[in-house]
Amino acid sequence: MIRKFLTPFATGLLFLAPVLLTLILLNWLSGYLVAALGPDTPLGRALGAAGMFFTPSPLAAFWAGLGMAAALVWVIGLAVQTRFRQRLEGGLDGLLSRIPGLGALYRPLAQFVRMMGQSPGGEMSGMSVVSVSFGDHVEALALLTSPRLHDFGQGPRYLILIPTAPVPVGGGMLFVEASRVKPVPSMGVDDLAKLYVTMGTLSGPGAAS
Repeated sequence: MIRKFLTPFATGLLFLAPVLLTLILLNWLSGYLVAALGPDTPLGRALGAAGMFFTPSPLAAFWAGLGMAAALVWVIGLAVQTRFRQRLEGGLDGLLSRIPGLGALYRPLAQFVRMMGQSPGGEMSGMSVVSVSFGDHVEALALLTSPRLHDFGQGPRYLILIPTAPVPVGGGMLFVEASRVKPVPSMGVDDLAKLYVTMGTLSGPGAAS
């Protein structure tokens, strides 16, 4: 039941991720702390102003505005899960791409995020989710770029991509010993993308119950 409720929210969050990431980068370039989303930040003040329609208390208004934003993301997620997805993406891309400066940041972010959630046959269809072990007690979920093995004289290696959370446009590409890379057949690329964007709050199919 909880998963059925969270899935549209995660879908909406993934759809809006290019916009959110663009705004985060703009905040960073302007000198704001990327992680600061409290009541005193520009975004927090906007949420507080929206919440003032329900309560005069600044703190309560901030939380009310945050709740409204979460509800909006959830509704967008429901819409994106329907046949209107392409129309919504096209409209959003066309609007933001025409804004000078903003479009240059938004376009590559949108392309990357949507590649992470591509349907079979998309640009990332050749990638698969794997578990990579670092030592005896640490594992990380990553993307195997291809089944091709590379050997630089120290044994066969796979090339993997480890995204970062919650901004998956960053990360690292590593050559890892083949024996340390294990496939995760129960998780698709879109599941991994949702896991990283939601910082683990939406667990993938491979999670233990």
